Amino acid sequence: MTATKHRHFSHFLIQAALIAAISFTVRAQVNPFDLDKNNEQERTAERLFHKALDFYRAGDYWQSSREMAALLDHHPYFSHADEAYFTLGNCLNELSMLNGAAKMYEHILKKFIYSPFVPQALLGLQRVNYKKGALSESLTYYEAAMRGNPSREIIDIANYYAGLTYYKLGDYPKSILALSDVSIKSPYYDYGLYNLAESLLRMQRVNQAIKVFNKIFALPVVNDDRRDILNQAHLTLGYLYYELGYYEKGIEQFGLVTPDSDIYPDALLAAGWSEAKLKTWQNAIEPLTRLYKNYETNDATQEGLFLLGRCYLKLSRFDEAIAIYDHLINLFQDSSAVITTVKKMNADIERERQKITERKAQLLDLENQLVGGMNDGGAGDASSSLQQTDVLQEIQKERQELQTRLGQLERLASATAVKEERRNWRAYAEYGKIRASFLKRRQMRRQKQEH
Repeated sequence: MTATKHRHFSHFLIQAALIAAISFTVRAQVNPFDLDKNNEQERTAERLFHKALDFYRAGDYWQSSREMAALLDHHPYFSHADEAYFTLGNCLNELSMLNGAAKMYEHILKKFIYSPFVPQALLGLQRVNYKKGALSESLTYYEAAMRGNPSREIIDIANYYAGLTYYKLGDYPKSILALSDVSIKSPYYDYGLYNLAESLLRMQRVNQAIKVFNKIFALPVVNDDRRDILNQAHLTLGYLYYELGYYEKGIEQFGLVTPDSDIYPDALLAAGWSEAKLKTWQNAIEPLTRLYKNYETNDATQEGLFLLGRCYLKLSRFDEAIAIYDHLINLFQDSSAVITTVKKMNADIERERQKITERKAQLLDLENQLVGGMNDGGAGDASSSLQQTDVLQEIQKERQELQTRLGQLERLASATAVKEERRNWRAYAEYGKIRASFLKRRQMRRQKQEH
């Protein structure tokens, strides 16, 4: 389907869904010639449906998707078919099979236009398109989902994703409006506040951003996700204070990042820089030493070591400064060797990326073919849907392996870029050692003269 035809099709689905969402509140469409809800097939379908729902609620999305697909093939006129398609879409969404999820949601808009699941299908399409990077499409479905009389839950989630979308598009005023409408009862509330603060900062509304950060800090720590948000907020506010020259306030915020956080090394480095800006060199040594001892392989540590060497120089602790610079010299290759290594690594990384991209395209095509056969609305052999979902599971496993490999490549590429950026740091370390040695000799001569 061409991009133009797809847009027209999407707009048709949205218009049909809006008519249904605004005008009707009845259940999903059913076969008009099979209205007896007490027949044996309906009761069998009901049992299979609740079994699949149990798997979904337990987080077993693969098993739930297998059961739902088999149910829909074998009982296409089941009275809760709309909910079954919606749940199947959610399963595929959770498994990052976004095109498949979109087809399930679109099927609801096309075949069940009177269903109460239409608003949720629109929300599902908004989220799927956001994840796929189709931001304009995501906003189109957002606007559709917000018309009619959506539930508070849908309003909260739709506004959250709209806020993120507007932020990515650089429309910060609209991002602020959307994120401000996420209610305190929403599980997205803390995430919404953090992104709201970032949007305010982008507009240089600093005082308002600080008030939002303080709202985040007032939230109780109820789970690890909330703890992560709080840590990120402390680090971001600390950076803000650093940029504004309020170094003491920055140090306070950096100190509130918990040691078990992934961003703790960044907080230690930032605290060291803040102390250095205040010229409190002795105070800077403590976080920088902790950074070096506990996170030796972290990227922040190398920069921290240079700053630590400088602190020792400022305090005339030359032997310790020389030891730090010696360590840095051993860490870094000669500049010419770095250039050769970086060129080879970049070529290898690009070749691997190309292979992964080609294989992911093949898997996506196969996934689309399989999912396309799951929502034609006709009765079929349940075993065929089980086979389809089994193949989909294999696709997902391979995709996860490819994604893991791609993540490894990205980390390697990032490390290679850092190595390229820092290829002259060996020379800086050598200069630092020479200066420390010179100052040490001068100090020793002065001490001899005094005696």
